[in-house]
Amino acid sequence: MADVRQKSLAMSAWQALGRWIGAHLMVVVPACVVLGVTFPQVMLPIKLYVPILFAIMTFQNSLGNEASAMRKTLAHPLALALILLTVHVAMPLVTFCAANLVFGVGSPTVAGVVLEYSVPIGASTVMWVGMFAGDLALGLSALLVSTLLAPFSIPLTLKLLVGTTVEIDALGMIADMLFMIALPALAATLLNELSHGWAKQTLQPATTPVSRILLPVIVGTNATGVSDYLHNLDLRLVGIIVFMLAFAILSLVVGMLLARTLAKTRAQYVATAFSCGIRNVSAGAVLAAQYFGPEVMFPAVIGTLFQQFLAALFGRVMERTLEHSRLP
Repeated sequence: MADVRQKSLAMSAWQALGRWIGAHLMVVVPACVVLGVTFPQVMLPIKLYVPILFAIMTFQNSLGNEASAMRKTLAHPLALALILLTVHVAMPLVTFCAANLVFGVGSPTVAGVVLEYSVPIGASTVMWVGMFAGDLALGLSALLVSTLLAPFSIPLTLKLLVGTTVEIDALGMIADMLFMIALPALAATLLNELSHGWAKQTLQPATTPVSRILLPVIVGTNATGVSDYLHNLDLRLVGIIVFMLAFAILSLVVGMLLARTLAKTRAQYVATAFSCGIRNVSAGAVLAAQYFGPEVMFPAVIGTLFQQFLAALFGRVMERTLEHSRLP
């Protein structure tokens, strides 16, 4: 009897930790970003394991997903199509025009900005959609289709807008997404189906603190990539940071506006907003390092500094907005 009571207390404490992290994301996430930027040597050893940690987090967040929901999303693809048009067409065009006005036509910074907004939806979208009880089927579908389009859409966007030709490692990108997103999500969905909902009702609540602990760890580790830049700031770089911050906010605002027009449920609202607002900045950083110089790379990587913090902030804003919504 004592053992049962101790296990119950331990589980309560474990779940309380998860709730505390979830309630304080806007403090925890920036703190880990500061740690990664200020003391990169502390976080860098974890970098090798980030894909594994991401796969674990995707699995945990997908335990509530249902095969029927995925089929419904694909059978009625309007929301999915509008998200993809926003991500792959509208936002690259808007950022291209704004960057030319701010930085000048032909500036290398313009190429970096366009590259940043040509990359696919970020893998962390699934995590945030799950964290704020969004439509996992829609979030997963948007993420996977966006990633599959990226090897074709990125070179085309760069060629049309900035006249730059790049070759994408399509197989490498797809393999990464399979390992970090598709296979863990499929495994979690199958487990939920085969267990007749036990995974969603019992396992997911018990393991929720895992994803909430891994989130700040991954964010802090990814932030180490901008450490050298931030230790050598000048006014021009500060201007780029402000511009990229403004457009990161704009992406989430556009996502919320599209969700307000399109969404039929609260879950769909959350998934639409996050899918439009979160980018795979790691892919942008890799491409910038491979094909361009530092002036292009800086705007392409600086999003790691604030993207996850903004996701946490807008998650709270969406919660407040949906409190007064008539959406079911």
